[in-house]
Amino acid sequence: MCQIYTAWSKLLDASATIKVAEPFRYDLVNTGREVLAQLAGPAGHNFSTAIHNAAGKLDAAVIKRTGAFYTQVLDDLDALLATDTAFQLGPWIQMAKTFAAENGVEDCVPSSTSGWPTITSCVKFYEWNARSQLTTWNPTPLGSKIPGGPIDYASKHWSGLVSDYYGNRVTITMNQALSDAAAGKALDSGALDTLMGQHAYNWTTATNPYPTESVGDFVDVSKAMMSKYKSWFASC
Repeated sequence: MCQIYTAWSKLLDASATIKVAEPFRYDLVNTGREVLAQLAGPAGHNFSTAIHNAAGKLDAAVIKRTGAFYTQVLDDLDALLATDTAFQLGPWIQMAKTFAAENGVEDCVPSSTSGWPTITSCVKFYEWNARSQLTTWNPTPLGSKIPGGPIDYASKHWSGLVSDYYGNRVTITMNQALSDAAAGKALDSGALDTLMGQHAYNWTTATNPYPTESVGDFVDVSKAMMSKYKSWFASC
């Protein structure tokens, strides 16, 4: 982690004199992405440990602290990724919709229309597929729990996906854990699976737009992120 963090620092230093060009933007954002992603790993582990307490007793204060920090890192990672279109969800979804609209494809209906009543056009069908591929892989029908199989198999560090899908998934989990902690019981995994299924269905069938152009200045956002998390790398 120190090597990656040091590389990020040197790239940021270079931003004061180097001519801004897409290869440099990509390298700076990508290196910062790796730093925040490596920080998100232990943050997620701490949150998972808090909600799966071996003794079966949930500590609300620990759940709030670890869950809040985990979602903060994910939201900040999302903001950094948004500054380069190479790390955005929007272009992926737009390409899927454009393909459906321009190519007159025939296979535009889910195998079970009762499971996905809002998928009523070819454009929606292709967007739904594009969203499902990145998340649950196996599509989640309405009213179903999270499906089996390789969930997160094709996950990406893409702006829009990190915050709206993965970040909200953490928030949903945290709220369930806090509810169970207040009731003095262990995490209700069955209830959580149902909530995860609802979240997956809602997100994969949604049609809200995502940016297809960079959002924010990549140097300014990178500097803000480094300043915010530099204490975690003090030993470097």
